Amino acid sequence: MNSENAGQASSGGGALKKRVFGILCVATSAALLGFLVGRVDVERMKLVLGHAQYAWLLAAFLVTCCIPFFTVLRWMGVLRAQREIQVSFSVALRAILMANVLNSVLPSKAGDGAKAFYLRKQGGLTRGLGTVILERSVDFTILGILGILGYWLSGVTWGLITGLILLMGMACFFSAVFFLPMEKLPLPKNVISRLSTLPPLYRNWIRTPRAVFQTVFASFCCWSMAGLIVCCLVSALDAGVSWGYAYGIFPMAILSGLVPVTVSGVGTRDSAFVFLLSTQMPLEEATLVGIGYTLFAYWLLSLISLPIVFWEIISYFRTPSSVTPSETTCPPSP
Repeated sequence: MNSENAGQASSGGGALKKRVFGILCVATSAALLGFLVGRVDVERMKLVLGHAQYAWLLAAFLVTCCIPFFTVLRWMGVLRAQREIQVSFSVALRAILMANVLNSVLPSKAGDGAKAFYLRKQGGLTRGLGTVILERSVDFTILGILGILGYWLSGVTWGLITGLILLMGMACFFSAVFFLPMEKLPLPKNVISRLSTLPPLYRNWIRTPRAVFQTVFASFCCWSMAGLIVCCLVSALDAGVSWGYAYGIFPMAILSGLVPVTVSGVGTRDSAFVFLLSTQMPLEEATLVGIGYTLFAYWLLSLISLPIVFWEIISYFRTPSSVTPSETTCPPSP
């Protein structure tokens, strides 16, 4: 009885910590946004918006609508190398759309855990999380390459710094996955059991050239389109900043938004954009670009995804408990 009470107390304490952390993230985002808006001339910002070129805003909208499809292609590139996991395009799309919504309200990219949830019957939740980690490691590698490419195009030092940090970090991570003996790490058994699923996932992926090409190509397209959103916003405000510069600072701002201290990177990512752009354009325009990127790449994606998410919730409660919505559309495991 005492152990049961202790377990309940531990669970309650963990839930309380999550609530407190969530409140702190919301407060941090609100404080940073308040600081950014408090520095600008609101009347001038309204004037800038009034003279914005809406054709470029429409272009940013269309680019945003294309991103989920390449995100699905990227994740399925990882999945196609894993024989134990078979997921149809429609199921993967629903998982991605669900993750888009959660990524808008959770710290960093925590919403990507929804994709692992969809694979819980296809190879286990741990294996599903492994595919998400593999996808993210490819993402960071491509983002680092794009940062260096941005430096080569525009001479933006921040792009070079971001690129080197990401590439060095991912080189260490890939080396650890392939060569580090997981079972000998001084970690709890449950952590070691989860980490031990990573090497087989990575080896299966690296031995499947088509899967590697699909993942890398789709990741490159996803990040390129995200950078293109920034370029469209810069052009919409006619701030006189080159696309090369906008593209060069983009990876650093994205990396700042991944620090899990705010909700969906709101505040940290916007502040990074303002800091990096304000040397080349007025503060009001830089602030609009930073906030505008969050509106397009996160909140707009969430709005696009919401109908599918509501449908998934309804389907979940209508489906018998022994069968989940994803199981009804997935082919059986081999």
